[in-house]
Amino acid sequence: MLQFKNYVPVEIEFGVKKLETIGAHVKRFGKKALIVTTGPFFRESGLTGRIQDYLKAEGVESELYFDVSPNPHSEEADAGAAFAREKGCDVVIGLGGGSAIDAAKCIAVGVAQNEPTWPYWIGEKAIYAALPIIAVTTTSGTGSHITHYSVITNPKTNEKPGAGSPLLFAKVAIVDPDLMVSMPGRITAATGFDVLAHAIEAYTSRDANPFSDLYCEQAVKLVGKYLRKAVKDGNDVEAREKMALADTFAGCSISIAVITLCHAMAHSVGGVCSTVHGESLAAMTPPAMRHSMGNMPEKYKNIGAWLKGYDTAPAGWTPEDTVKAVEEIIADIGMNMPLSKQGVKKSDFDAIIKGTVGYMAGGCDLDPAAPVSADDVRKVLEASF
Repeated sequence: MLQFKNYVPVEIEFGVKKLETIGAHVKRFGKKALIVTTGPFFRESGLTGRIQDYLKAEGVESELYFDVSPNPHSEEADAGAAFAREKGCDVVIGLGGGSAIDAAKCIAVGVAQNEPTWPYWIGEKAIYAALPIIAVTTTSGTGSHITHYSVITNPKTNEKPGAGSPLLFAKVAIVDPDLMVSMPGRITAATGFDVLAHAIEAYTSRDANPFSDLYCEQAVKLVGKYLRKAVKDGNDVEAREKMALADTFAGCSISIAVITLCHAMAHSVGGVCSTVHGESLAAMTPPAMRHSMGNMPEKYKNIGAWLKGYDTAPAGWTPEDTVKAVEEIIADIGMNMPLSKQGVKKSDFDAIIKGTVGYMAGGCDLDPAAPVSADDVRKVLEASF
């Protein structure tokens, strides 16, 4: 008998020029906003100035906080929370990719709870309060604008967990493809592959349900058709729009079905080695798929068929054909870089394995081939190296 839960309570504003609606949305939730970005780029480009003008037109004051790393640190989030508290901010805007939005979520918790956030991110305590969050995504890849997860790194312990709480859902997610046109090709490729990895893992997760499966199917089909185009020509407005849609679908899917082995490993790899998330996923996804595909062969066949533009797998199609289709798109977008070319050393393996089967064990438990052992993780690392 079919049983499942489905809850993704994010109001989505999708489309060109939707950024112009931000003032009216923020006004519903607060009087003074903290705009969180990774570095000063958006201030220098004028984007934060535009946003502040939209907010001001609706009577909303704002402050800018950009002391956030590409892999945001817990100390940076706590400092941002202290700054927001000092300035009297009562709503937080995450502007950028997953790093900025994840940091904004952590800051929103830090302000509301008025205590260090790390114990909540590593799972020692349960998140109990957060300021309202508005997400403005400028990349197509992380899904953070839709999910109730936030990934934060502790540079002292080299851990990179993802905290989850319904309080971390954005009140509003603004997805404006105009904001993505200037995204460089390498970032387009890395974040775009993250979309595919989300869809593959949510579709084959033990927590998948009919809703998440629909989101995954659409995300995979869109990636198969448009990711190469977006990487080749960043000014291809249609490709940007469709990848933004794929990212949003995939974000919905992992909000429901979460992730599996490869993402669990990628979090640990990033914590230990500070790698680029999408690049690590590209290195490890084919070996992780080969490890798990025997447990859900029909679903793995479907993934490859959708990437190739079919509704159903052609006669004779195998899960290995799907892995090869994934490897093909990895090569086409320039993401075929083994872990050894990303700064990972074999001496890092023990720490990566410890994190994967430790604080990221929840993702391992949802893998089709669960239970996942330390030896399983080591084999995937070896094949990705």
